[in-house]
Amino acid sequence: MKTAYKALLLALVTSLGAMTAHAHHSFAMFDRSTEVVKTGTVQRWAFNNPHSWLYINVANDDGTQTLWSFESASPTQLIGRGITGKSFEPGTTVTVMYCPLRDGRPGGGIGWVMVADGKYYATADGGCNGTEENIARWKGWMKLGYTSNKDAQAAGAK
Repeated sequence: MKTAYKALLLALVTSLGAMTAHAHHSFAMFDRSTEVVKTGTVQRWAFNNPHSWLYINVANDDGTQTLWSFESASPTQLIGRGITGKSFEPGTTVTVMYCPLRDGRPGGGIGWVMVADGKYYATADGGCNGTEENIARWKGWMKLGYTSNKDAQAAGAK
């Protein structure tokens, strides 16, 4: 009986751990079919585990600003890509490509970040496409004035 109880307890603990890991790595909160570009001023770069966060102030049409928050990869992943806790300093202007939050709040999962000198950083954690191929596509779309993949695709832009 003790052996069966221990086996059941072990199975329960293992399954709870697996569910927690699966829930943590879900990107369901992001609309991964939509990619949007925003430019703003860095408020804070939180280089933290398990995810880093980039906070930027984005100007609204009425002159006010909205603080946007973007989830990024962990410091371990980012350091391997040459990104550090000093990569996005407060007060600097950045352009962020992200997949928006499904609930409409101002934020999302980062695909990439472009800094003022034109350098791109692939900060994605899987919630949005930060590949070199996607960065190249967006370079062309931004030259044409697009700020959304859906607008670019609807216009037939490659």
